[in-house]
Amino acid sequence: CSRDIAVLYCNKSTALYSLGKWREAAYSAYESLEWDPEYVKAYYRTGHSLIMLSDSYEAVSVFLGGLSILNGSADRSQIADFVAGIFISINDERVLPQSYFQAHTFIFSARFDALIWQMVIERLAQRGKWRSCLLLFSEKRELPSNLRVKQLSLRNLFEVYECCGLDMQDVAELVKWLISMGAKVETIGTCPLHAVIRLCIQ
Repeated sequence: CSRDIAVLYCNKSTALYSLGKWREAAYSAYESLEWDPEYVKAYYRTGHSLIMLSDSYEAVSVFLGGLSILNGSADRSQIADFVAGIFISINDERVLPQSYFQAHTFIFSARFDALIWQMVIERLAQRGKWRSCLLLFSEKRELPSNLRVKQLSLRNLFEVYECCGLDMQDVAELVKWLISMGAKVETIGTCPLHAVIRLCIQ
């Protein structure tokens, strides 16, 4: 049946992605969607292949397509994967692609719960996508008031902030926001003051 063929193409895409063949991986994932436009996993694989090809406009559109199919799903983890995918897609962009604004409207009108947003922020932090976290910080009024991210480590933020194009004030505001949601100060490192001094010297 068409779903079985879609699964085969998606598995092929996963294998090609693992080999670093991003274009071929994206092509196979698109073929999977041709066989089954409702196969969510193929949207996920397509989106991440497009991220590696630096096609943020199309990546956001694909993740939004998958998220639209998932709308109303009970699988919070999968929803978080797709929302995180959208923000990962635009992390390195100086100018946000037009497709992001449509995704933004959908994401914030969906009123996802605190657990989904917790997983999104943790996924972004684990990948060092701090500019996307900063973008979320600017939208904090749209996020659930009971949002908590206790498992988040702040050390990486202090170590890579320059590579992310963040300035000192951005880092300070982002750290303050994350701590207000439950991130522990101790996760900066064993000597938080030393981390701050190093940051100031840099």
